[in-house]
Amino acid sequence: MKYPNLELIEYITENTACELFESELIMSTYHKFKMYVFPQIWSSTALGFDGCGGQAITEAYTTVVEMELRNIDKRTCDIIYAVFFDGRIAYMCLNPNAIFLTDLKNMDMESQKKARKYENGNTKYIQSRVSIL
Repeated sequence: MKYPNLELIEYITENTACELFESELIMSTYHKFKMYVFPQIWSSTALGFDGCGGQAITEAYTTVVEMELRNIDKRTCDIIYAVFFDGRIAYMCLNPNAIFLTDLKNMDMESQKKARKYENGNTKYIQSRVSIL
């Protein structure tokens, strides 16, 4: 297993978030990053990308980047999580639900195919979206 390039992952997260969630986000002046890196075991060499891969137990690093965007008024905050498998971006979550946080705590993130379960669809006030990349 190779270690992920955290500087590159931070750069990809910031740029991809600005492109994907431009309409949902108010311009922010303050970005705060946290990174979680842990090994995860997959049943295929495709990892969490659900593509064609050999059927072999494969261990790879999963990196989850938490990017806090504090808006200009400093009262409101959006949180974006970017999920990377083996250094490649899989999906991004804007204000995900509690299931996401539980999976992150348990170091067992879902694959691209199952990432939609992280959408927080039961609130009117918090914009929530999952983008599969």
